[in-house]
Amino acid sequence: MKLSKLKFIRKSDESIKTPVIPLILLFLVIISGTIGYYLLWKDIPGADMFDAFYMTIITITTIGFAEIHPMNYIGRLLTIFIAIGGIGSLFFILTVFMENLFIMQLNNVRGKKKMLRKIDNLNRHIILIGFGRVGQLAAKVLLESNEEFVVIDDDFIEHDLLETKEKILKVKGDATSDEILIKAGIERAKGVIVTTANPATTVFVVLSAKVFNPKIFIVARADDYSDIEKLKRAGADRVVNPYSIGGQHLANLMIQPNVIDFFELSFGAKEDKFTVENITLPENSIWLNKSLKELHIRQSARATILAVIRDDNPIPNPDGNFILENNDVLIVFGTRSHLKNLENLTLETK
Repeated sequence: MKLSKLKFIRKSDESIKTPVIPLILLFLVIISGTIGYYLLWKDIPGADMFDAFYMTIITITTIGFAEIHPMNYIGRLLTIFIAIGGIGSLFFILTVFMENLFIMQLNNVRGKKKMLRKIDNLNRHIILIGFGRVGQLAAKVLLESNEEFVVIDDDFIEHDLLETKEKILKVKGDATSDEILIKAGIERAKGVIVTTANPATTVFVVLSAKVFNPKIFIVARADDYSDIEKLKRAGADRVVNPYSIGGQHLANLMIQPNVIDFFELSFGAKEDKFTVENITLPENSIWLNKSLKELHIRQSARATILAVIRDDNPIPNPDGNFILENNDVLIVFGTRSHLKNLENLTLETK
């Protein structure tokens, strides 16, 4: 990861210029001027190399002091060349410096380095690929849910629908590039959301993500039903058609508007809103080999278990005599604060 970080910083600084030529020119002017004045004054008593160097510096910097020792026409001609060469090289250096300052401000190099450090410190985060309309809506939900995530996009030019562009961690580049995925922390991430509309790009990203992190959970977008099976074979755990979801929502609003209104008003990302989450029981949880009746979940956490998933098979509405086993996944219902309390209870060890 440190190597990829250095590569990223180097690429960000590619346009920064080093004033090698003007520095060499200034050095040559100082050396030639010092030697020239020394040879010019070698027969004058008291004149030395430092006098020649001093005369060269005050000439280049246009301080305007008088001549240290008398000079003939050759000396004055030498002074003219030193002044032109020295001032020109200094002006060249200043121009390069101001240009670099402008480029650094334009590229926000310091901001990119700071953002890269934040991404390097992330663990178990989510990578959102694509920041179009679908990607921005997904980013809004992640922000409201206080999830840590990184967005990958190749330009970030599209109009920011949610005005969140400055609040998120982002990596600019092509998500099909292994280097870009590594910068986003693909090896440490817990999930990837792919919102790109191009099916070929989506398949390639899914394949690359699974190579770097075989256990990562991937949700991919598919605008065409024929692409769903391809994405699943490529490694996507879930495939979503946004148009299908939109159409279903419109129809449900017409058929049963009161039910939809209830869900929209009662469910959300805020602490007092209801939500449904999944909690996996750890291996040494005190809940293992106990029945739901013994745990008094409603009384202790004020949450409801809707179902238990065991060996990928859902068991809906389990009764009080249901015994929990290792690796069971609980589908729970309640407010976010209640579900957080419930999760903390399941983490208690024997």
